[in-house]
Amino acid sequence: MLKKFDELVTIICVFILFVSGISCASKSATQEATKQFVTVQRGNLAVYVSVDGNLVMPQAFDLRFGAPGDVEDVLVEEGDFVKAGQILARLDDTAQRLDIMAANNNVQTVLSNLYETVPHLPQFPTNGPNNGSGVGYPFYYPNATALSSLTWAQDEVSRARDLFLADNYTAAISELYVALSDLESCIKILEDAINNPKSGLGNMAPLVPTDSASIAYLDVLQDQSFAVSYIVKLQNVVDLIKQGQADIRTIRGLTAQRKYAEADAMFVPLFNQMDDIGEAVINNINVIKTRNYTTVYGKDISLYFYGAAEEKLNAALKGIEKDSLNSPELHDNLRIARHYMEICNAILGSDDYVLQHGLSLKSEQQYKVDLAEALVDLGNRNDDFLKTIILAPFDGTVVSVGVKKNDVLSAMDYSSKTAVQLVDTKAIKFQGLVDEIDILKVKTGQKAMIAVDAVANKTFTGTVTFISPHGTKDTSNVVKFAVTIKLDPTDIELKGGLSTTADIAIYNAENVLLVPISAITTDPSGSLVTVMNEATGQPEKRQVTLGKQNYQFAEVLTGLKEGDEVIIEEKAVGPPVTTDFPRPPQEPPAR
Repeated sequence: MLKKFDELVTIICVFILFVSGISCASKSATQEATKQFVTVQRGNLAVYVSVDGNLVMPQAFDLRFGAPGDVEDVLVEEGDFVKAGQILARLDDTAQRLDIMAANNNVQTVLSNLYETVPHLPQFPTNGPNNGSGVGYPFYYPNATALSSLTWAQDEVSRARDLFLADNYTAAISELYVALSDLESCIKILEDAINNPKSGLGNMAPLVPTDSASIAYLDVLQDQSFAVSYIVKLQNVVDLIKQGQADIRTIRGLTAQRKYAEADAMFVPLFNQMDDIGEAVINNINVIKTRNYTTVYGKDISLYFYGAAEEKLNAALKGIEKDSLNSPELHDNLRIARHYMEICNAILGSDDYVLQHGLSLKSEQQYKVDLAEALVDLGNRNDDFLKTIILAPFDGTVVSVGVKKNDVLSAMDYSSKTAVQLVDTKAIKFQGLVDEIDILKVKTGQKAMIAVDAVANKTFTGTVTFISPHGTKDTSNVVKFAVTIKLDPTDIELKGGLSTTADIAIYNAENVLLVPISAITTDPSGSLVTVMNEATGQPEKRQVTLGKQNYQFAEVLTGLKEGDEVIIEEKAVGPPVTTDFPRPPQEPPAR
């Protein structure tokens, strides 16, 4: 019996040892299975600062009328897409139109009175074409204002070239349009000197030959040839300006047809041509002759430019009324009208000496004040008219309409009642808050990747455009700084207020040696990794120097080389640690 008992104990001990051995082997196999061997290799390292925030639409405006009145028409509805310069709503403008007509008439009355008040001076016999024994009005032909209009045209051509090079072709065409008008003003002043008998040249204009042989013969004449030869010179200047106008029209046409290379090639010759025109005008203005005329030269051309300014103003108003003018065309017509009025005033100023001989100084100054007041009143009446309409300041979408036809806006509520709310859905930005720990790492101009919660599997791109210089404390008493990121254009329609996360790239390095963060341990001596010794085949600790790092990888400066195998020991049971090395990010498609 004792012998059998000993045998039983022996069997039990062997079984226990066997089971223990199996358990130890299983444990060892489990630990071995958690070890991962990763080969050190090169890749791209990007370090990001993550920011939570929302999308905003900064181009959102509450548009209101600038005057009280009855709403005559509302031309848009919620959801409509509108273009810049389009009329959205308007008030009854009957009173404003009558005011403009009255102001126009007042300006014309002041101009007429100014010239009609100049008395006729007595005439005395003359002993020759240029020698008078009596007193007469001095006059100028052509007026120096021709140079002013030409200078405007030169500046406009130069701006058009700059806008063209910046690919802003619409604005370039607009500048050339105004330049054409200013060159036409220069031509009108020169032609008035040629053809108006009051200038002292007009009486000789019918005698000017047109063939080159006769014109050459004029150069040798010494008696009455001055006026005739001078007319020929002025006509040559006019022809030169008309050629410049033709070239400008050609450039505008080519640009409108998107033939940009052909248009670009014409700008340099046009600059040279404008210089030639400028030199010709400078050499042929303000030639002063004294004659015994009983009228002041300048009235006709002044009234012409006043009328031309009135036509441009009316064209702008009619265009607005018919909704056929977009915003750039409206501004072009107003600019031209202002130039015409400046020319009109300049001609009056150049006749200052004449007026002083026919008026008392007090009367002359009073007429100048009257004219200035009349022009200011005209400008104010035009501004009052523009307050009766609402124009779209940019391309956008109507999100709400707060008035309807026949609504009455009183003087108490017109300035506070939103008529139309307009939003530019293409101009969208990200706004978020960055923790004070990371704020000094963020710079304007840094690129960012934006993930929108409502748009799955899509990453947007953008650029940091603003970092607040002043931080504020949140509810957890942590200081944070506002950051704005402008999103790059996208075909996806985003909406303001969407929750968003932005990763701002604060560091980028290409083709650097990388090691997974999970392979790194630290002790008082520094950073360590476990490397398989090629000679012994056993793992060993090795000290490394690290550079920048993100949540997955660290840049290795010293201690490892490409191809080394490092060990990642993960004690916890679970999926293996991610060790896929990063590759260069794909560039967003060109737009």
